[in-house]
Amino acid sequence: MSSLIFSLSIFIRYLLFSFLIEKISVFSNLKKIDLRKRKTNILKNEIKYSFFSSIIFGITFAYLFNLWTDNQLFLRIHTEELNIVFDLISMILFLLIHDFYYYWLHRIMHHPKIYRFVHKAHHLSVTNSVWTSFSFHPLETIFQVLPLAIWIYFFNLHLYILILVLLLMTISATINHLNYDLFPKVSKSFLIGSEHHALHHSKFTKNYGLYFTYLDNVFGTSASKNQEPF
Repeated sequence: MSSLIFSLSIFIRYLLFSFLIEKISVFSNLKKIDLRKRKTNILKNEIKYSFFSSIIFGITFAYLFNLWTDNQLFLRIHTEELNIVFDLISMILFLLIHDFYYYWLHRIMHHPKIYRFVHKAHHLSVTNSVWTSFSFHPLETIFQVLPLAIWIYFFNLHLYILILVLLLMTISATINHLNYDLFPKVSKSFLIGSEHHALHHSKFTKNYGLYFTYLDNVFGTSASKNQEPF
C-alpha cells in the first residue's frame, strides 16, 4: 500500500509541477531555447515513461521508509536537532558525489553498444520540454535512484536534508528540461541550466553533467550555444 501511495504522490507531483512551471514560463513570455518542433505524440511517450519512473521511485522510497520506521538502525537518517554546518556539508557532499556518479553513468549510457537499451528512451525527446524531466527507461531510473539509497545506508543524513535533497533533485530535473530560459544567468555559471542540457539533447556527446558544469569543463565535454548552436 505504501508503494502505491509513494508512486501516485510522485507521479501527481510530476504532473502538477510540470504543468505549473510550463504555464508560468509561457505566461511570463520567457525566451524559448531550442526552437525545433517536437515530435508528434512525444508528450504521450514522456508521460508513459514518467509513470514507470514514478512507480520505481515509489517502490524504492516505500521500501526505505518501511526500513526506517521499523528499525532506524538500518538507515542513517536521523531526526535530532539540525547541525547546520554538518548537515549542509553532508548535503553538498552528496550532491557532488551524485553529480560525479551520474556524469560517468551518463557517458557510459551513450556508448553505442549500450545507448539503445537504456538511454535512447530519454533521447526520444530530441527537443526538451518540462515533461521530459522524468521520462527515462526503467533501467535508467533504477541507476538514478541507487546513489541516494546507498548513501542513506552508509552515511548520516538528516530527515529534513533528505527532503531538501529530493526537492532539489526535482527542481533541477524540471528546470534543466524546461526549454525556456527561466534563469538566464545559470547558463553562464557553475550550475547546469536549461540551455546547457538542451545542447546535450541536441549534440549528444556534450554536456553530460547533472547539477554542476565543472566535470564537463574538466573532461572536455562542455558546449555552449555560442560554440555549437542547435
